[in-house]
Amino acid sequence: MKILAVDDDEHICELLSEAVAAKTGHTIVTATSGPDAIRAIAKAKVPFDCFLLDVQMPIMDGITLTKKIRKTKPYTRTPILMLTAMSQKKYIDAAFEAGASDYITKPFDFQELFTRLSIAERQVEERNELTASISEMASLKKDLIFNTAHSLSEPIEITGVTQLVGYMAFERHILDMPRRQRMRTQAFAVKVSTINSAYKSLSAVAFRQMLTDIGSELLSVLANNDAQATYRGDGVFVGTLPRSANYSAVRLEAALNSRLNFVPSTQIDGLQNEVCFGEAVDLRTLTQGGALRALQKAAANVQARTDSKHADLDALRKNKRLHPASGFQTEMERRAYETLLHDALNQDSQGPTRATAFG
Repeated sequence: MKILAVDDDEHICELLSEAVAAKTGHTIVTATSGPDAIRAIAKAKVPFDCFLLDVQMPIMDGITLTKKIRKTKPYTRTPILMLTAMSQKKYIDAAFEAGASDYITKPFDFQELFTRLSIAERQVEERNELTASISEMASLKKDLIFNTAHSLSEPIEITGVTQLVGYMAFERHILDMPRRQRMRTQAFAVKVSTINSAYKSLSAVAFRQMLTDIGSELLSVLANNDAQATYRGDGVFVGTLPRSANYSAVRLEAALNSRLNFVPSTQIDGLQNEVCFGEAVDLRTLTQGGALRALQKAAANVQARTDSKHADLDALRKNKRLHPASGFQTEMERRAYETLLHDALNQDSQGPTRATAFG
């Protein structure tokens, strides 16, 4: 291990250096004050593995130095052994409260010191093994997340977006919600209406990135810290909002689709992925089952609205093929069709009263 020993008594520093060099394979660096120790830590190209700190020192005592070391990122869990002539409980408690790992009272026996250093060395080795294991697990998880193909219908856990959680965690959030909060909450759903084309055209990595970006933009458009959402599968995001939020399917849909125009991952071979918002459903229920049924109703609402929009567009295309026109006539019909579509969307936006009956 690489050890930093700090003691204002230069004789103690020399004894520690000689004993550690003679009896162990550790490397020891010494400092005679807290400020000197901080400078040594800052200059160290290789971080220290362990600290030996005297408690009573002028300018900066060992307890204050311990607090400063613990606030330094690489050393939040590094072993810190306190060397102290103060064996009273209040000093020992203060040392542990500051972040010390162990303490040795002066005058100390070198064999005891070597034993404590051996314990600290095992702690360092175990921590390094754990860090390596966590890093390996994170790498494996990343590979699984980004390289494993998913079916279109299954939920995908999207990471890295605040307020966007996995589907199981989202359901647990709904089930654990206090009744009073549930009565003040509404569920909603959003569907990527072009999801089938996107799934067929994109790799698993690109498909996940598209969903991640859409989810991120969705939470930005909602602009509510109490909102929470998840990806359910089949291009559907479901979420919750306070009933006090100004939820408008038409307004939010227009805002999100506008933002997606500037998101590269949603542009596929000239096709712009678009989303459709369904009408919200109140979670006015005293039962957990009722809350889950509200989520299902919200998902059904967005599917019905998506189907309705597709049917309207198909009817317009069919009418255009059957009744070709040009010039003034074509422009007038286009405006008429746009008015009809706008009226249909406005009728849909007046649906919350019907939807709340299923809460």
